[in-house]
Amino acid sequence: MTPRYLVISTILASALPLPLLAQTFDGAVTLGYGETNVSDTDSDVTTLSLAGRFGLDLGNGLRFGLDLATASLDDGDDDVTRSFAGVTGSYGFQNGASLGLYGEQARLDLDGFGDATMKSYGLTAGYEAEGALVTGFYGESDIDDLPSGIDLTDFGASFRYSGFANGLVGVNLQRTTLSADGFEDVDLDVLGIAGSYDLQAGWTLFGGLTGASLDVIDADLTTLGVGVSYDLSQATQANAVVSLELARSELDVMGLDGHGTTVRLGLSIPLGGRSASVPLGSVADTVLNPRHSALSSTLFSAF
Repeated sequence: MTPRYLVISTILASALPLPLLAQTFDGAVTLGYGETNVSDTDSDVTTLSLAGRFGLDLGNGLRFGLDLATASLDDGDDDVTRSFAGVTGSYGFQNGASLGLYGEQARLDLDGFGDATMKSYGLTAGYEAEGALVTGFYGESDIDDLPSGIDLTDFGASFRYSGFANGLVGVNLQRTTLSADGFEDVDLDVLGIAGSYDLQAGWTLFGGLTGASLDVIDADLTTLGVGVSYDLSQATQANAVVSLELARSELDVMGLDGHGTTVRLGLSIPLGGRSASVPLGSVADTVLNPRHSALSSTLFSAF
């Protein structure tokens, strides 16, 4: 997150009358454990993850959001840690339109190789009516230690529809473009589709399919994830949801391919009016609640 947007959000919140604050709060937290079998290797990758997403609606058109996630990947020899933090602020008009700002930071730390941090910021716009939500964004990203003269531009759009009984579907399209003086632009494109369906007695089916393509080296990463969740409050007094997801990622780089198969277990706790039937960090969640960069979306959708 960049300091300028933190300052803007703080000023907006502090300028509001106190009786308006904390009108509606919702959120969800998911604790996850995963085992990934990578092709042509003898070891499995173990993943421990924690994610939280929170929203505050002040009841006067202003809404703020916070998105946090971290995951530790261990193959027995090396550790990889990935983390994400994002904030959003928006104003919704009475006709269903909205305008907003976002600031995000994604970090990747490879044991023995150091770390890389990417900061993203930009503008959002959306329109919601009769169960349909269309959103778009445009912004820029900065990566630590990149040479001067290299620019990263992010833009994308998503569509989500929840107007039919017991179901939700969504589509997400993003592009991050790397531009450098004297060189041809490099594009990373991400396309995803996902959905969920509530069954009887607290069961929910969910699934998502994402594809990332990097044109400069003809590289493609495809991830398919399907899962099921169960609301424990149907049988106990626990306000929690357990989930099981099976995901498969396939990487193709200039004709050379590899794949990984992941089994994820999750424990989600809903807060306020937020549903936790689709666990945070699942493939479906990365499509239904996308971030604002094709790079960070790719980093968190696989394994």
